[in-house]
Amino acid sequence: MKRITAILLAVFMLALSLPVIAAEPAASKARTTLLDLSNVTSAASSSAEGWAFDPTGNNGEPKLTLNSYGLESAHSAPILLPRNATVVVNGVCYIDNAMLSEPHSVIKGGEDGYLRICGSGTLNLYSETYNARCIDMPLEGENINVKHLYIDGVTVNCRALERNMYNASTLEACIYAGGFITITNANIYTIYGGYGLKTYGYTPIGGTSDETANPILIENSVINIQNYSDNGLWNYAKGISTTFGKVIIRGSSDVTINAGSQSIYSYHSLNIEGGTVRILSTPVSTANIAAIVYCSKLKVKNGATSFYVSTTNYPLTKVLYCKEEGSSFMGSGMTCSIGTFENGDYTPAPDPNNNNMPAVEVIAAGNTHTASFYGFDGRLVGSVQVPHGGNASAPSVPRIIDNANGSYVFYGWDKPLTNITQDTDYHAVYLLIGDADHSDDVTASDALLVLRNAMGMQELDDTVHFCCDIDRDDSLTASDALLILRYTMELISSLAFNF
Repeated sequence: MKRITAILLAVFMLALSLPVIAAEPAASKARTTLLDLSNVTSAASSSAEGWAFDPTGNNGEPKLTLNSYGLESAHSAPILLPRNATVVVNGVCYIDNAMLSEPHSVIKGGEDGYLRICGSGTLNLYSETYNARCIDMPLEGENINVKHLYIDGVTVNCRALERNMYNASTLEACIYAGGFITITNANIYTIYGGYGLKTYGYTPIGGTSDETANPILIENSVINIQNYSDNGLWNYAKGISTTFGKVIIRGSSDVTINAGSQSIYSYHSLNIEGGTVRILSTPVSTANIAAIVYCSKLKVKNGATSFYVSTTNYPLTKVLYCKEEGSSFMGSGMTCSIGTFENGDYTPAPDPNNNNMPAVEVIAAGNTHTASFYGFDGRLVGSVQVPHGGNASAPSVPRIIDNANGSYVFYGWDKPLTNITQDTDYHAVYLLIGDADHSDDVTASDALLVLRNAMGMQELDDTVHFCCDIDRDDSLTASDALLILRYTMELISSLAFNF
């Protein structure tokens, strides 16, 4: 006992003599209440914070360069810029407005001008105060024909204030411009907030035409808008919206919106000229105050790959609402695979359950493939048209089929149903129940194989586990081997009783 006590005491004294290893403190950067550059007249910079500003550095107009501005563990201050400013983004930047005493957008341009954000870096923006935006080209000022926002080349991740029952209808957009927004070769991700992308548009009712309306233009860009709420509050969650403008999506753009009551709202037309647009909104039933897609007319042109809308608890009359009846457009290279297009009108497919079902899908006719499905006897049981690179939905087939050899169970299809890039034939794979050696006959040797596997003497593949787990306990055991043996001895009439 004394010896044990001495050993413990020695260990304790050794521990006391070791240096204390403290956790390394998280790196941090100095931050100001607001990086206000609106009236700066000479070059200024902070290498510690990662920014440099030249009021005449972009062809005589203000230029702000961000070089890894802020850290994930210590976000930098929000920025206020003069009009006609360009922001060049290098590296990964983190900015929030949580330290301000009053609401202020994270990056805000000056009135009566444009704001251009470009570069090859990533902006992580957090609008953590009520009634503020991540990127803001404001409506303020007198010149209604400017206030344009350009985003080119960068990746922008916007996280706005999450909605609750008190702010659901009044939260600001993640990205806003008074005039129009042009997004090219960029990646945009937004979560929460009142809208993903929003413009005012400067097109008074009864004023300028669809042709001259200010657009939200998305070209060769990836847009992912997830403006829902972790607490399940979908009310007033919106995606892309322009009060008086129009929406244009072109090139190789890929747009996904999961927003709620207004995934896309365009006072004038919604133009899908290229790329893919998916509307996958999932609002609560009380959020159906407006259509999922609302526009004067919907134009899905030849260059598009697909345009898809789901119903998600909405009445069909509110899935897609085009206020100019008979004026919509579908290109000659497009076809409605879900819903119909007749006499200038899109009509959603009926949905008896009205719950997360596809309502409208327009796909490129020359960009689809036929997936053909053949059953147990090699006969065609169904075929579907699948967009290039899309996934096929297989028809139902019998799970169990009996013939003279015994009972066969459906195992699956012989090829993956994903990423289809050509016409593809699928054949149902059926396995004879109890046939461990795949000889298309059930004999005592099958029972022996299963027993050897149960004893750890032989490994068998997944197909054998699937068709020889007779008692369906998710493992091959001696009881499965015994059931197979009893079947071969005609002591039981079928092995399919549990399947």
